[in-house]
Amino acid sequence: MTRRSTGLLAASMVPAVMLLATACGPNSSSTQSTSTTSAAAPSPSASPSATASGAALTVQQIMPLFLQCLVEHNVTIWDKAQGNTNLESLGKKDGWYENGRVVANQALYTDADALEGFYPVSPDFTPDQTIATWLINAAAGGTWPKVCTPLPSAS
Repeated sequence: MTRRSTGLLAASMVPAVMLLATACGPNSSSTQSTSTTSAAAPSPSASPSATASGAALTVQQIMPLFLQCLVEHNVTIWDKAQGNTNLESLGKKDGWYENGRVVANQALYTDADALEGFYPVSPDFTPDQTIATWLINAAAGGTWPKVCTPLPSAS
């Protein structure tokens, strides 16, 4: 994977780590979201990403949660230059996947720009869009994959 400088602030990792711990804790649920309210027709595998409190999460906070979902569902990621890539193997190699969890650390945010250009390859992640688009849409209150654990509250 080609690494690019991201310009993400290290401070953004603290809330992401806390959210990851909350979302992946012993009381987290892996049930599917059934909400499909949207101005446009919803995709069959995505739902609105509004959190219980209505507070928005940042792309940096959502990224480890989204990647964890991809790994949990063994979703291959793809881009034109590298073809199919196993996200778990990549995370282990680059140091942001440990003990079965995506770790919101500097290694993850160093890889962020490159990872965001990949497409998840799975019928559970439609419409076909890059990881960056999934993250931006979720942060803006747009769609979040139904197969993923619902996003936690930003508060």
